[in-house]
This record gives sequence, structure tokens and C-alpha cells, in this order.
Amino acid sequence: MNALILVPILMPFLLAMIGTKVLYKDKNIRNMYAIVGVSLNLLALIGILYMGGGEIHLLKINPLIDVYFKIDKLGILFSLLASILWIFTTFYSSVYMDHEGKQERFFIFFILTLGITLGIAFSGNLFTLYIFYELLTLATFPLVIHAGSKEALYSGRKYLIYSFGGATLALLGMILLFSISNNLNFVEGGVLTNIVIDNPKLMLAIFLVMFIGFGVKAAIVPFHSWLPAAMVAPTPVSSLLHAVAVVKSGIFALVRVCYFIFGADVIREIHGNTYIGILVFLTILLGSLLALHQENLKKRLAYSTVSQLGYIVLGIILLNQDALIGGLLHLINHAVIKITLFFCVGAIYFMTHKKNIGEIKGIGKQMPVTMWCFGIASISLIGIPPTNAFVSKWFLALGGLSENKVIFPIILLVSAFLTAAYLLPIVVTAFFQGEENKDTEKLDPPPGMLMPIVLLTGIIIFLGLFPNVILHYIQKIVENIV
Repeated sequence: MNALILVPILMPFLLAMIGTKVLYKDKNIRNMYAIVGVSLNLLALIGILYMGGGEIHLLKINPLIDVYFKIDKLGILFSLLASILWIFTTFYSSVYMDHEGKQERFFIFFILTLGITLGIAFSGNLFTLYIFYELLTLATFPLVIHAGSKEALYSGRKYLIYSFGGATLALLGMILLFSISNNLNFVEGGVLTNIVIDNPKLMLAIFLVMFIGFGVKAAIVPFHSWLPAAMVAPTPVSSLLHAVAVVKSGIFALVRVCYFIFGADVIREIHGNTYIGILVFLTILLGSLLALHQENLKKRLAYSTVSQLGYIVLGIILLNQDALIGGLLHLINHAVIKITLFFCVGAIYFMTHKKNIGEIKGIGKQMPVTMWCFGIASISLIGIPPTNAFVSKWFLALGGLSENKVIFPIILLVSAFLTAAYLLPIVVTAFFQGEENKDTEKLDPPPGMLMPIVLLTGIIIFLGLFPNVILHYIQKIVENIV
């Protein structure tokens, strides 16, 4: 029974291997294979979760080298988020990648990355998470350099340097931590809770090294520049990098380190949250300010992601229940919103080859459905009530106030204004400029691309009106670990 939890992890690996023979045959076969494959993987995941999950030691050599999988509430949340959004991205990619070419190679690594992401979700200890964390870099690298251009290869090298550099720091922290705790298993409340800390400065150094190491993939400033550079990749890859696979895996790893390894009490004792708070402050504000100066649509969204990830990290390091609820809720909300925004920008490029804000004057008249969805997602990301991001930012503000740190709610408010300043001009340009353009030809993308955009926009609206669907589950996660 316990071995069944490996099915959603291993199935994408098997699909990718078989795909090396199947995906080259025919376009329709390729698209159907990818769509059916990721859909069946979601069904397998749901079935295993329904049966109660479990745990398994796949390979145990010693207490450190232990490939261990365990399903818990946090892993369920992340795995379902990834699997559901992967299906939307697969439908979108089946049409969009005709524009980019090399679809066969794309779908092999695209499907493989799903299995690796679920491996991260179900890791039962830090060693297993680290293994899949490294595999994630290797699997997504071919997607980043998909175009094969000089710019793509440069961005790919930068992605590898940052990712492997961060992973090296994380590994150093893991080894030092294991020498103290002799245990890297994920335990609610942390494995260090009952260990006497003889050297707080050493423990602080270990925490900062591990947090920064895993935080590189979460695009914490000043380790963020790989993310905008990776925008040279096809839009479906950008969507995965920014909404699900890479940056959210970084966030997920930070939650594991803070609440399942160190524990909130230990982090407070060594004042680790104080030092990370400085980086969070820079990440939120600098990401927004840099987004304001980007003319390229994808790069503006990339810097927006840097800022929004800062919100989630803020929820992690405030070390109270309201803040962590807000952080985990924003992890979900940001994923759905940002993947919608990227899909809309990709649709504009697919239909018109336009990449910059100044080029899309009046395009709202030609692509009304696409741009209405973009507008709704933009308003949600700003956090205007009653949208879904408002709910998560409300809890983040409560978390800041409960720690008597008024500065953080103020930062959230300033960042909301900056978010409006870099997103609303895109909507205004699309709908209220370019009257001289009398071309009224409808350019909304084909149904395979448009339907995921519309459905995701519907999910954004639903989560804003009925946040309790996810909120109650997140509260159950948080009350056990803070």
C-alpha cells in the first residue's frame, strides 16, 4: 500500500521515457499523449490521497542518506496545486508550442518536471527534498534554453550557476545541521525543538546558509536576477517557472526548513527572522520598483513575481499563525493569478508577435476575452477586495500587526500601490488607447489556449468569493506547525 505513493512521482518519468518514441510520430498523437498523461497522473494522485497516503523508505543507507517519502497536509496542498495547473499548461502548450517548434523535446522535459515536482512535495526528509531539488534544475534547464539562441544559452548558464550555487549552500547547511541533530526528517514543529542550543551563533549561521540556499529558487533579492533572464524561454515554461515548479518549490523548501526542521521557537531564539526580514523588505519593494521600469510584458511580470514571492516569504518568517496562513494562501493565489497573466501575454505574442507594452495599444478591442481576463487577474494581484489576493494579503497584514511590526503592513500597502502602477497601465493601454487603429479583426487565440485562460480566471474569481474552500485546509496545516 505504501509503495503506491510513488506512482504519481514515477509515472511522469515513465511517460517521459515512453514519450521519446511516441511524441515524434504525429502532432495530434503528441498532444493527446501529453494531455491524457498528466490527467491520469492527477487521477492517480487523487486516488492515493483518498486511500490515505502513507510513507516509504525507498533507500536507506544511514540516517543521513535516506530516500524517504511521506504524504502530509502540506505536501498534499503543493502536489494538487502543481498537478492541476500542469493540466491547464498542457492544454495551453499543445497549441502554443506550434509557434516555438521542437515540441517533442519540450513535452519530454515538461512531463518529467511534473514527476520531480511531486517528488519534492512528498519528500519525507531534507535529503530526499534536496535530491529532487537538484533534479528540478536539470530537468528545467533544457526548457529554459529551448530556443537555442545566444540569449537563451546565456540565460540557461545563469540559471544553472544560481541554482547550483544555492543548492551548494543548502547542502552545506544540511551537513552542519545533521552533525548537531542527527535527524533531517520533517517533523511538525521542527526536529530541533528538544535540542539544547549550545552555540546560537553557529545555529544562526546554519539557518541563514540554508535559507539563502533554498531561497535562491524563491528569487529572494539579491539572488533574483536569474528569474527575469529566464523569460527568454517559451511562455508555458515561464508560467511553470513563475507559478508552480521552480519558484514555488523554493518557497515549499523554505516552509519545510523553517517549520519542519528548525521550528518557530528556535528561529526566534537565534533571531534568524530578523536577518531574513531585511531581505524580505528588499524583495517586496525592489521587485515592484524594477517591474515599473520594464517595457517588455514578460519581464514586467517576472519582476512582479520577485515582489509577490517576497509576500510569501514574509508570511513564513513572521512566525505566527495569521502570517503563515496568509503566506500559504498567497502561494496558491499567486500561482493561479500569475499563470493566467503569463498565458494572456503568451496569447498576445502568439497572435500578434508583440512583446512590449507600447505595441499593444487598442489590442483590447481585438482580443477582448484575453484582455478582460488579464484585467481581472491584474486587479486580483493588486489585492482589491473581494479578490483572492486581498484575502491572503489581509492575513499577512494581521500577522505583521500581531508581531507589533507595523512596518510590514505599510510595506504591503506601498507594494499594492506599486503593483497597480505596473499592471493597470497595461490594461489602460490595451483598452483605452489606439483609437486610430480601425482594425477590428478578432485575435483571441484558438480554443486550446483561450479555454485555460478563461477557466483560470473563473478560479481566481471563485477563490476571491469563496476563500474558505482552501482557507480552512490551510488553517489545519498551520495550527499543527506554529
